[in-house]
Amino acid sequence: MSKGELGKNNTFFSAPAGEGVAGTWKQLYRELIAGPYARHEHRWQQMVGSGAEVVPVARGERINGTVAGMRHIAQTEGPKTLWRGLTPTLVASGPSTVIYFVGYDYLRQWMGRQMKQRERWAPYEKYSSLAAGCIARTSAVTAISPLELVRTRMQSSATHDFQTVIGDIKREIHAGGLRILWRGLVPTLWRDVPFSAVYWFGYERWRDAVYQPLFGSWGSDGSGRIAVAFCSGASSGVVAAALTTPFDVAKTRRQIQNFSHSQSAPAQQKLPQIVRHIIATDGVKGLFAGLAPRLMKVVPSCAIMISSYELGKMLAVQLSAGSE
Repeated sequence: MSKGELGKNNTFFSAPAGEGVAGTWKQLYRELIAGPYARHEHRWQQMVGSGAEVVPVARGERINGTVAGMRHIAQTEGPKTLWRGLTPTLVASGPSTVIYFVGYDYLRQWMGRQMKQRERWAPYEKYSSLAAGCIARTSAVTAISPLELVRTRMQSSATHDFQTVIGDIKREIHAGGLRILWRGLVPTLWRDVPFSAVYWFGYERWRDAVYQPLFGSWGSDGSGRIAVAFCSGASSGVVAAALTTPFDVAKTRRQIQNFSHSQSAPAQQKLPQIVRHIIATDGVKGLFAGLAPRLMKVVPSCAIMISSYELGKMLAVQLSAGSE
């Protein structure tokens, strides 16, 4: 089999290239454009559990919106604060993207083939995207959890710069061992694994049932395929992000325990305790704190991610075919 044929029928050539393009554009968007939303999201979620419905500021003024919250942070802490945590995020993006995208692509195809070959499992082949997304995301999240811990702590307060965060983590490691580097892993998995399952399963459903009939016939240059991917990714991202926001709130609260000076909740709470505490102090709506900035960050990111991934695979196949 020629290299061109292999590129058309296998992800060996297309997946790494697609992952590289998707990872690059996704990180540029998330850090340079969506970074301020992430900053505001973590600050808002940090307050959950205090009983406050809005962000208190000087002279009795109160903030009750995403844009107002980001403007307040920029005015009181400086515009650069909106991009705090950029360094650990960029460092984590490489291994995370490789593990997640390439892992999903291979697992999805392998599971699909295996299930199609077994008559008993063939009707459930469409669910292989759900399982592949769960496994790939679990591996990626576990690998970069220490860097995610640093990023979240840096974004939780104006005084938490890189050196301060690293110093506190070193002291915690000395006192409690290396396991503190994975503090917040469980709620992060509760957020990211269901997100990936819902996202990839929903993506294929939106693609096949809605957007493929609408845009699939656009042009012969692949523009229709990109449009289908973009719209399907955005639609599925809305649903996945909304459903998993409670786990994102719990993850943020867990990762800043023992680092925040707030006494609103006891330290070292586990996930069920955190959720119960949030509901007791803020009601069920507290579990969706930061939903608006989360959607502003996640939904465009999902659309850019998957459309860039498809574009990268298309370019890789073309290059492989042209090099025959």
